[in-house]
Amino acid sequence: MKGQAPIIAVFVLVAIGINALQLSRPGFLFGMTSDVSDYLGAAVRLVNGSLPYRDFVFLQPPGIVVLLSPFAFVSHLIGTRGALAILRLFTLVVAGSNVLLVGRLVRHRGRLATLVACGVMALYPAERYALNAGLLEPVTVLFCLAGATFIFDRDGLAADRRMLLGGALFGVAGAVKGPAIIPVIVIAALASPNLRQRLLPFLGGVTAAFGALLLPFLVLAPAALFHDVVATQLARIPGSARTSVATRLQEMTFEGGSAGAYIATAAIVLIIIAALALGRRRLTALDVFGLATLAVATAVQFATHQYYPQYPAFLGPFLAFVLGMAVGRLASWRVPRVTSVVAAAGIGALLVTQIYVVERRATSDVGSAVDSVVPAGACALADRPEIVVTANRFVSSVAGCTKMVDPFGTFLAFANDPVGGVAAFRMALAHADYLVLSVGINRWFVGSYAVLPAYVSAHFRLVRSGPLYIYVRDGFPAA
Repeated sequence: MKGQAPIIAVFVLVAIGINALQLSRPGFLFGMTSDVSDYLGAAVRLVNGSLPYRDFVFLQPPGIVVLLSPFAFVSHLIGTRGALAILRLFTLVVAGSNVLLVGRLVRHRGRLATLVACGVMALYPAERYALNAGLLEPVTVLFCLAGATFIFDRDGLAADRRMLLGGALFGVAGAVKGPAIIPVIVIAALASPNLRQRLLPFLGGVTAAFGALLLPFLVLAPAALFHDVVATQLARIPGSARTSVATRLQEMTFEGGSAGAYIATAAIVLIIIAALALGRRRLTALDVFGLATLAVATAVQFATHQYYPQYPAFLGPFLAFVLGMAVGRLASWRVPRVTSVVAAAGIGALLVTQIYVVERRATSDVGSAVDSVVPAGACALADRPEIVVTANRFVSSVAGCTKMVDPFGTFLAFANDPVGGVAAFRMALAHADYLVLSVGINRWFVGSYAVLPAYVSAHFRLVRSGPLYIYVRDGFPAA
């Protein structure tokens, strides 16, 4: 296995490098990128004494809030803008660690299996997108893979203490995001023949870690936690417009367009089937774990009507090491040299395309625009929390300032209760002195919320329009 160490090391560096390149693009280190500001913002609220679910809407399990608490404490010293940049830099550690853990799981299968598994994990487009947007899937994957390295002893299951520790890591993964239940169920099924040494320690570890992260929030806000994390998320599964199969397959494979997605899917399926049919090895516990988790996680990708680019990031590691093990089985059949050349060429092509995609990306940094209007320490509300997080205007020194973190999540949480939703936003507006919006107030509040722009017009004045719309309460200064 020493021969596999350089391969793993190379792809760890590739993963770090491709994600560092992304962060080097205009606006990505300090600019606005997706949900990461929601999670950091919730952690900042927590360390400042406000509880998710009870004091503000938060649609994810509490694990990520607890895990990001150290970054929230750092924000007390350097502001939320600096803490957000450090958090984004920390995603490089997550990227490299995920490749390292995949490599550890498959390295006993040989160099080719390690090459393919680590290469796919390092360059999987959905994983890169989720990492650089600061989303939950890579963190969930990190704890699942770490748990799997304890659970599996080469191709078989470990026992006792390792099952307990591995279960605890899967419990943390489940407290970050729900899809971690898929590998937990698969491992529980594999461990069920040995109740005392495997199944009970594993389930004990899962329950202890998951409970430790969830229980404090459940005790203090049981109804709100269930509503935000379970009921609201389940309500998002149905929808009026369903994302096409071609789009889903494109996100699940390698961003090659609709035709490329079907070709890549067919190739992956054929490789796995051929490996199962022609490989000389019998299926091991590790094989079953990878195949079963990949199959169920793939099926789940088609469950929701709406589909987002980060969803397949949970699929990435299982696809990576199943492909690695499949190619390794094929190479042991009759054509190892041809298999090696084709695999290396495929990884090389994927690397080139990912560099090309990353080089073309950019986002905006609105920090200076917000600074020019909103005074430090003022009470500000934004339609997108990343606007005020990256501008150091998320934390207010004004007593009674609104605690709202995620306005879009709040809309979702009140989807079936528009009267309650209007009341929640009316309260937030009443306790805010500055509104920093990515759209005009009449485009932010529509439908059942169309009564709210009249309140803003009566109490605020528009001082800046496009690309940000900044409203200042009457009688308050613009910085």
